[in-house]
Amino acid sequence: MKILFLVGEFPKLSQTFILNQITGLIDAGHEVTILAKKSGSDSKIHPDVVNYELLSHVVYYGNSSQAQTRARKGLSFARALGAHLFSCAFNRTYKCEAAFRDLIKMPNLILLVRTLNQVNLTDQTVIMAHFGPNGLLAQKCIELGLLNGTLFTAFHGYDMLRYVKQKGQDAYHDLFRSPAFILPISDFWRRRCIELGADPSKIIIHHMGIDLLRFDSHPSQLAKPAVIVSAARLVEKKGLIYGIKAVGQLIKKGYSVRYFIAGDGPLRDMLQQLIDDNKLTRHVRLLGWKTQDEWIELMKTAQIVLAPSVTASDGDMEGIPVQLMEAMAMRKIVVSTYHSGIPELIHDKENGFLVAEKNADALSRVLEEVILSPEKWGRITQNARQTIKDQFNIQKLNAELLRLFDTLM
Repeated sequence: MKILFLVGEFPKLSQTFILNQITGLIDAGHEVTILAKKSGSDSKIHPDVVNYELLSHVVYYGNSSQAQTRARKGLSFARALGAHLFSCAFNRTYKCEAAFRDLIKMPNLILLVRTLNQVNLTDQTVIMAHFGPNGLLAQKCIELGLLNGTLFTAFHGYDMLRYVKQKGQDAYHDLFRSPAFILPISDFWRRRCIELGADPSKIIIHHMGIDLLRFDSHPSQLAKPAVIVSAARLVEKKGLIYGIKAVGQLIKKGYSVRYFIAGDGPLRDMLQQLIDDNKLTRHVRLLGWKTQDEWIELMKTAQIVLAPSVTASDGDMEGIPVQLMEAMAMRKIVVSTYHSGIPELIHDKENGFLVAEKNADALSRVLEEVILSPEKWGRITQNARQTIKDQFNIQKLNAELLRLFDTLM
């Protein structure tokens, strides 16, 4: 089977859930091409990108230089428009007026049209777009006759909120009225798709997952100091300000705790200032980006993995954080919030712990409860690993995805 992945950036260190799909489908013997706007900006890359020689599978449709000149932009538009009008002359199923409007409204479509007129990708049988805007782009290219195949679009989170806030409630009208299938990663996002006008009969929940073979069991063990870790881009929806405040409360109570945060992002300076102001520099550290292997080594030393996710002020939300799946697979205690699809992964006091969003006091109380009751860790972490094995195992999920492709193509 020929499968085309349409993504924004590739490779991107934080999107191991996409990488796991790609490598899994290659392992299953399928021919994979990756269509990406640009290369990721991360200084580190996942070893599978090298091991599978994935850069040889990538077609980039954006400009690799930092910025295009105005003249080059104008030339790109003219070429795209000319190619588009030529396509219209031979493809009466797509209205030229509507396509011209799309080119004006969607700059990425201009870049895609230019690239696809130079690269033959029309013989694909499956098109797997990750994130709603990429699904829209793929759907427009199918209508233009530049892509060929059955379109599946995975919705993850921001594409259902922040993007809709920018573009309007009918942002996905054309995609939802097309033959494409919609694959939200949780029931939470399935309901949101329906609110935005998707046909329920075209929606299939498909979880993201992890490779259990990469995450050996390392059950949490009692130790002093207790080690808490988080892996996250340093942005508002990750809720790290509440995690730091919660740990600060434990420190004030006299608990021996260390909190390590792996990741980087625009809130780094603010979070460091919070750490400094609360005199937590000996207890809380921002470690910067870590590769998956480095993150695994960090988790091995920890008792608790914390993901204090919140709804951001602009409405942005999580999907289901992969770091929680990884931690549960390793039999670590996970603490998170009632947010987005997280309660579909974590069941409070059964395989982890959940508290309300934006509540540092509640987070601190739960962390204290966990530290004081190590006799409960074995049962909870065993349940956690079983949850991943049964429901978020990438091998099982990729097999389900392939069955889905076979059935619906």
